[in-house]
Amino acid sequence: MRTRRSLQKALAAGVLAVSLAGCSATSAGTDTKSSSSPTAATAIPAHNGPGVTAGSITVVDSYYFDATAPVDKAVFDAYNAAGGIAGRKLVRADQVQPNVSATATQAEQDQAICLAYKQRKDRVFAVLNDVTGSVKLNSCLNEQGTVVQAWSGSVVDASMFQEAPFTVGPGALTNKRLATAWPALLKSTGFLQDTSKIAVVSDGVGDDDKIAASTFVPALAKAAGSTPRLFTYDTTSSDQKALQAQALSIVLKLKQAGVDRVVFFGSGSLGPIAITAAKQGLDARYAWPYSAIPAGSGVTPAMQAAVTGYAWSLTDFGVPAAAQQQLLASNPAAAKCLSILTKAHLDLAQNASTALRLCDALNLLKQAIEGSGSKYVNAQAFVAGVEKLGTFDSVTTFRSGFGPGRHDGALALRKSVYQPSCKCFRYTGPNLPISG
Repeated sequence: MRTRRSLQKALAAGVLAVSLAGCSATSAGTDTKSSSSPTAATAIPAHNGPGVTAGSITVVDSYYFDATAPVDKAVFDAYNAAGGIAGRKLVRADQVQPNVSATATQAEQDQAICLAYKQRKDRVFAVLNDVTGSVKLNSCLNEQGTVVQAWSGSVVDASMFQEAPFTVGPGALTNKRLATAWPALLKSTGFLQDTSKIAVVSDGVGDDDKIAASTFVPALAKAAGSTPRLFTYDTTSSDQKALQAQALSIVLKLKQAGVDRVVFFGSGSLGPIAITAAKQGLDARYAWPYSAIPAGSGVTPAMQAAVTGYAWSLTDFGVPAAAQQQLLASNPAAAKCLSILTKAHLDLAQNASTALRLCDALNLLKQAIEGSGSKYVNAQAFVAGVEKLGTFDSVTTFRSGFGPGRHDGALALRKSVYQPSCKCFRYTGPNLPISG
C-alpha cells in the first residue's frame, strides 16, 4: 500500500534546489482563477478549467511508470475510442518532476510540486491516483482549478475534503469515518472477544494521532468495555535505527502490560511492529486497515497469520489476482475495464490492478463531468457532478458513493485473513457497512 510518505521519499532524491516562489506565481494562458478558499458550493463558472480545450482534457496518472505504460495507453485509447469525456479526447501528461534538495521539508516539497504544475505549459485538469495524501498539496492544486482523485484504499486526513474541496476518492476513507465505524466492526467480527488488554498504535501521519486519541480510542473503549492504551509509532521518519528503537520500545511496553490485541490506526506500515513483537515473544493478534501485511523483510507466515486486515480496496497490493477477479466477476464496469487488457493482449494477473485503478478514476471523471449539467469542464462542475451521483459503481471498492459534502466514497469493508494454502491474504465474509 502506498502511504503519504511515498512521494516525499522520491522527491528527496532531487539533486538541484528549486526556487520555492509559492503557489501565487503567475502563469500564462486561459487558466482558471480560483478563490483562495474554493468550496464545493461555489457556482460553476462560465469557462473551462486548466488543461481543458474544446477538444481535449489533460490529466496525469500518478501511478504511471515505464512498466505500466502499456496499460495506460490501452485504457486511454479505449476511452477515447468510446468518445472520451464530454466529447473531448483524454490526453495523458507526465507527472511533474521538480528538483528539491534532500533536506527539503514536506511543506517545501508540496509547494515545489504545486508550483511546477502551475508553471508547466501543458496545464493539467486532473491528477488521478494521488499517492501523497497531502492536504496542503491537494489544496494548492485545487486552488489553481486542478482536481485530484485520491488513491483507492487510502486512509486520508479528515481535513482533506474541507481544505481541498475539489479532491475526491471513490475508494478513499477519512480517518475520522474509520475511527467512528471501525470499533463496532472489530467487535462484531470477534476481534475483541475474550480480551481486556487492548492497545492502539497510531502512525504519526497527518492528523491520524489526533483522530486516534479524540475519536478512535473512546469508540474502541465503548466497543471493548475497557480503555485501550495508545502509542504512536512515527512512520514518517526515514531514520531506520530510530524506527527500530521506536518499535522495540512500544513492543516492550505492550509485553509488560500483557496486551494481546493490537489495533494499528492510519496508513503507515505495521511490519516493524509485528517483526519486533515476534522477536520479543509478544503473543498478540493484530488488526489494521489494509488487506495484507506484505511478505519479506523478516515477515514470516506466522506473523501474517496473526494479522486480520479490515480493508475496502479490491486493488490493494495484497489481494491475489485470481481472488480479485472472482470478487469482480459480477461487476459489469470491471468486466468492461478488464476486457481492455484482453484486447490489448496484456496479462490480467500482472496488470489488472493498474487498469482497474485507472478505469475507476476515469469513470468517475466522466460520470461527474457529464452529469454536472454544465457545458463547461472545470473543478466546480466536477464536484457538483460527484455530489449528484449517489451510488458509484466502483471497480476498486466493495461499495462506493457520494453525496453533498462527502467526497470519500468507501461505504463498506471486509475482513482479510491469511491463507496458508496460497501464502496470501484473501477477503472473507460479507461487506461490513461503514457509516458516515
